Amino acid sequence: MANYKHPKIFADFLILFKEYYGVHKNLPKIFRVTIGTEIMREMSESMKLIILANLKKKNKEEYKEGLDYVKNLRGRIEVIKAYFLIAWEMKLISHSFYANILERTGEISKQAAAWGVWFEEQKIL
Repeated sequence: MANYKHPKIFADFLILFKEYYGVHKNLPKIFRVTIGTEIMREMSESMKLIILANLKKKNKEEYKEGLDYVKNLRGRIEVIKAYFLIAWEMKLISHSFYANILERTGEISKQAAAWGVWFEEQKIL
């Protein structure tokens, strides 16, 4: 059985998810069950999109589907960043944690943008 290798962007999202999970359980209940849960959901969906996009590499139609997944992923990353801004503005997460989140999501966003360009180039070949 062949091993499935996830791209670096998936590994980076997994680190982000683990870091947030440690903080999530200590947030005030009202925030944790509303926006906190949305953060977890958006991150889970983002990792799903990465997996699906990574499988779309066989023909032009699949490249188009992969590009759509990556575009959706980029939107979700922006939503995640906005939710973390809310948490930081409400002083529910520390400044250092928020700075770390911004750095990680920025790197993930750059990877997604580059991946989108790659899919676009493959689609037109």
